[in-house]
Amino acid sequence: MPPRGLRSGICTASLSLALTLLAACGGGGGSGGGGSGGRGGDSCSTDGQVLRVESALEERYFWNDEPEQLDKYAGFNADAYADTDALLDFLRYRPDEFDRNFTYVTTIEEDSQFFGAGVFVGYGFSYRQDDNEDWLWITQVFVGSPADNAGFARGLRINKIDGRSVAEIIAADELDDAFGESDIGVTQTFELLDENGVATLTTATKAEVVIDPVPQFTTFHAGGKTIGYLEFRTFVSTASASLNEAFAHFQAASVTDLIVDVRYNGGGLVTIAEFFASLLAGPANVSAIMAFTRFNQSNSIQNQTALFSSEPNTIDLDSIVFITTESTASASELVINVLEPYLDVALVGARTFGKPVGQTATDFCAQRLRLVTFETLNVNEEGRYFDGLPVDCPAQDELERAVGDPLENSLSTALTWVTTGGCPSMANRSTSTLTAAAPLRRRPSGRGTPAREYANAE
Repeated sequence: MPPRGLRSGICTASLSLALTLLAACGGGGGSGGGGSGGRGGDSCSTDGQVLRVESALEERYFWNDEPEQLDKYAGFNADAYADTDALLDFLRYRPDEFDRNFTYVTTIEEDSQFFGAGVFVGYGFSYRQDDNEDWLWITQVFVGSPADNAGFARGLRINKIDGRSVAEIIAADELDDAFGESDIGVTQTFELLDENGVATLTTATKAEVVIDPVPQFTTFHAGGKTIGYLEFRTFVSTASASLNEAFAHFQAASVTDLIVDVRYNGGGLVTIAEFFASLLAGPANVSAIMAFTRFNQSNSIQNQTALFSSEPNTIDLDSIVFITTESTASASELVINVLEPYLDVALVGARTFGKPVGQTATDFCAQRLRLVTFETLNVNEEGRYFDGLPVDCPAQDELERAVGDPLENSLSTALTWVTTGGCPSMANRSTSTLTAAAPLRRRPSGRGTPAREYANAE
């Protein structure tokens, strides 16, 4: 199929590139002619941290080529901002369009645990907020997590949190903070509704949750083809071993086509994305150009070209189908975009989120600034898909059925595409009542955790 082409816009948030050579240890003071008034003090005081973050943006922020962004640095005064969150609320470039809260500050510990081992502190579930509905749909629950032990399950609805209705929480614009601090021991009560509206009250306590990045892989035989299926949750360091195991299985099974389920994959490490893309690209594309990484004009010396690498478990595929939703973002989109010039790639489900740029890390005072510093383009210099990647076949995320069930609407549609080269007829489509409403394009506030940003996890 032809490439989807260059999308409109400039660039947005994060692929979370973990470039150690670019991870700085903060800076001393702010530039731009400003300074600190009466709050001053050491470099880890409120003003000191604000100055460090402002300095990092002024030096490396991707949108510094835009005059309106440069105007924000003029006359900078640290005293005008209560903390680094308040500063970023002001400095992010066009936050409704581009940097949609993807430049953010977290702790070094949270960031390292998540990207290194796929570990975060939380309940261990994901949810979806649908338009004009007064509850939250549970989309996935991590095995062995506090949510799993408390009876959370895919397809249930959260109706109340600590006795407060979700409708009230949404009306007060407090959903991002509704699940409490990301601390071990935080306990909340939840009212869950089943498909018949029957309510169950349960309690969950936050603990360390380990995300299995590849919870399942299998093969299907249909239409004379051996079709591989892979569910991929997030691009963390632990994914490489699981991906190698899955692709060794696909090799042994002589898989001809592959379905990659990234419906809840919000991205992660670019190093893992490049490895995954090389597994998918096949032996014929080894050493071909995978992607161009572009920084702003002042930092263009850091521009890079990535090539597909030779991986022992790579397979030669006739086609790849990605299952996507609006939770599919960042590194997931990068992989799709870099493969399209080389392979028969199709998307099934819903348009992706649209995050064609990435971040590097700056550490200071036990904090880590994830700063948008670069964009990624494929070999045809296509990217900038801020409105998301469009699908070839729309399909529902059918919450009544498990992810990986061949009768579930998204996977069923993907199998139809592989075996027929087209979408199912409308007469054969599921009419699930659980997924009738169109999901909102909603992203977290940016004051959450890496798990929320890249794995859609609470």
